[in-house]
Amino acid sequence: MEPEEYRRRGKEMVDYICQYLSNVRERRVTPDVQPGYMRAQLPDSAPMDPDSWDNIFGDIEKIIMPGVVHWQSPHMHAYFPALTSWPSLLGDMLADAINCLGFTWASSPACTELEMNVMDWLAKMLGLPDKFLHHHPDSVGGGVLQSTVSESTLVALLAARKNKILEMKVSEPDTDESSLNSRLVAYASDQAHSSVEKAGLISLVKMKFLPVDENFSLRGETLKKAIAEDRKQGLVPVFVCATLGTTGVCAFDNLSELGPICDAEGLWLHIDAAYAGTAFVCPEFRLFLDGIEYADSFTFNPSKWMMVHFDCTGFWVKDKYKLHQTFSVNPVYLRHPNSGAAVDFMHWQIPLSRRFRSLKLWFVIRSFGVKKLQAHVRHGTETAKFFESLVKSDPLFEIPAKRHLGLVVFRLKGPNWLTEKLLKELSSSGRLFLIPATIHDKFIIRFTVTSQFTTREDILQDWNIIQHTAAQIVSQNYGLHCISSGDAGRIPNMIVKPSSDATSSASQLYLDGGKYKTPSRKIVVQPKKLAASPSMCVISQQVKGQEDTLDDCFPEDVQNVTKHKLTSFLFSYLSVQGKKKTARSLSCNSVPMTGGLEQCNPKAAAADKESHANARILSRLPEEVMMLKKSAFKKLIKFYSVPSFPECSIQCGLQLPCCPLQAIV
Repeated sequence: MEPEEYRRRGKEMVDYICQYLSNVRERRVTPDVQPGYMRAQLPDSAPMDPDSWDNIFGDIEKIIMPGVVHWQSPHMHAYFPALTSWPSLLGDMLADAINCLGFTWASSPACTELEMNVMDWLAKMLGLPDKFLHHHPDSVGGGVLQSTVSESTLVALLAARKNKILEMKVSEPDTDESSLNSRLVAYASDQAHSSVEKAGLISLVKMKFLPVDENFSLRGETLKKAIAEDRKQGLVPVFVCATLGTTGVCAFDNLSELGPICDAEGLWLHIDAAYAGTAFVCPEFRLFLDGIEYADSFTFNPSKWMMVHFDCTGFWVKDKYKLHQTFSVNPVYLRHPNSGAAVDFMHWQIPLSRRFRSLKLWFVIRSFGVKKLQAHVRHGTETAKFFESLVKSDPLFEIPAKRHLGLVVFRLKGPNWLTEKLLKELSSSGRLFLIPATIHDKFIIRFTVTSQFTTREDILQDWNIIQHTAAQIVSQNYGLHCISSGDAGRIPNMIVKPSSDATSSASQLYLDGGKYKTPSRKIVVQPKKLAASPSMCVISQQVKGQEDTLDDCFPEDVQNVTKHKLTSFLFSYLSVQGKKKTARSLSCNSVPMTGGLEQCNPKAAAADKESHANARILSRLPEEVMMLKKSAFKKLIKFYSVPSFPECSIQCGLQLPCCPLQAIV
């Protein structure tokens, strides 16, 4: 390819990139392919002769795009953001053209000096202490761009390990370093990223993951206790990784408690703020940095939320010489006249060569300015709040952990398999991308607002998909077949699945005066009971040889449904509160009911103390039993609980809104 063709093809590629990113929301987020899908589309060997650019360019859509996960899509909610932007793309275009390897100052002075200045800019933007600045009279630290936070954490741990071993050598000069290393121990919370564990594996430093409090935060007393116990065992504590914005629920370890302990005990305090670090450009989020003055190192990813595309990770240390003593190798061919006087970043990292990463970061900061970057973070946070409000408005769902920044975690109320099934159905659709996590043995779904182009309309579209899918799952597994005793052979099932209106309008919002509001819900009052005979509730799955008097009928003086508030789809033994009798819907297809076809006689049921005794047995069942799936559940008990709907006034027969979803329109 000659320069003139490159100029022409380059314009074509820029046009393609603009079209792709401008319309990425229209693409399926996750690909519908299987492992090895590309093998049949490529030749077995590389071409011996040049191929035409037209053929190469055409294969982008034919071969590459069918297997791409579209991380820039507004409907991409998995993991954490991995954003790019037009200035960032232009920065790397230039950096790739220059293609310098900035391992020393002499190898490309602009590469080193721009990085030093931009890292000082970034530290000031985040409110980091002066000790992390290159250009400050009281600082011996500074910042450097690494490839990932995983690498930064490993670098910090290796530096802490080397520094501690040198300290131990003073009192034990004859002890082998490997023996000293075997006594070292490091700490992190049990919510820390997997890269922390990997750093321990690589460095051969024992890594202990400590329990967190009810807010998923590592506290000072927990760390203090662990240090004391390990010192009694002859171990040498060396390193603490505190996380600001955990992967699971975006929780924050308590720096103000951990910092003084690390300082007093002589431990290296490293802070992993991979996702949340970008938020600190906004002063209102810096309360999580309380205690940052105790940190020995700090890292975060501009490549996540700051619209600087991968790879770009900021890493700061308060003492650069502790990095030098860990990573310095100085062969003759790498020396230069300014060695020692100038910064050589090869001594701050594991690899030798390094890319000109600071160009794209410089372009982004200058193009947006601090104010627009702050607005970007606030937009993502407010959009997440909006999604959180939608989840809270639907009683089928719960939010098991507090929302922080742009991450909301949610789940269907009830056993874990319901949420697992929901996630599986959502993933198979390809219309949005979500991933799971677990907290306190609860299976949850993470929803992260990622793209800077995400609008409320995008969130509403995704929520409607989630809500509709959840309603179908609940209907399939908790559906009721209600028939009249005289019409058992000819009346069809009243409930098969929720109507489209029911599933789509449960939490629809409308715009009123610039604000989104939730419309009030209407309850469909079922037709009054036919005078022919009492109705019977027939469950599709029956168990032979079992009889159970139905005590779920309401007194005859109870009239129409006046209020509907659906609670957890955990079984009813979990909560029966208040003096008022709790209504229990018979809408669980997945949980078999009794085989006897008993008439729903309200007076007889009220007088039948034995049936009430049977119902009370449920309250004594252990929670683990009630969370079992259907197959195991059938083997353990001979009668079955059903979802509880307090504050409902329901009559038997045709007046019973058998499925709560059917009643919401």
